[in-house]
Amino acid sequence: MNLRSVSLSLLLLSVLSVAQTASNVKTFNANGVSFDYPDSWTVYDDSNPDAQQVTLARPKNDVQIRVFVHKGHITPEKLPDAKKAFIDPYIASVGKQFESMGAKPQQSPDTTDIAGAKAEGVKLAANLGEPGAAKIYWALLGQRVVILTIFGPDREIKEFTPAWDT
Repeated sequence: MNLRSVSLSLLLLSVLSVAQTASNVKTFNANGVSFDYPDSWTVYDDSNPDAQQVTLARPKNDVQIRVFVHKGHITPEKLPDAKKAFIDPYIASVGKQFESMGAKPQQSPDTTDIAGAKAEGVKLAANLGEPGAAKIYWALLGQRVVILTIFGPDREIKEFTPAWDT
């Protein structure tokens, strides 16, 4: 297993580690991205030639976690260019999705760690009948841009915060 796989494994183990036993865990492994996740979550792999995109969701919950890993390799000096090229447009598109649903999203800066690396981020807070948010974080891991997003109602985000912040 290479460093990239290990980093991304740690990423989702951190994100999704709720009190699980070994028998409650499944493994996702594709194109150098590998992670274990609780079997109570469903994985949707929407990868394409440019990026791996994996969405994790829980039945009967609205919360989702999305992992986007760009397949291109970049140096830290090029991260600002990547942010302009596809991170900023992604953030804008999520804001527009909220607006199209009748919400008025409020953007604020946020940070977290992704696989032990400091990650910049934003929180797009909106009310769609109940308060909710999209928390979007990005970091460079193994020379690949990783974008981690958690979407959902605030009450479900709060419920899964221990898994998110582990």
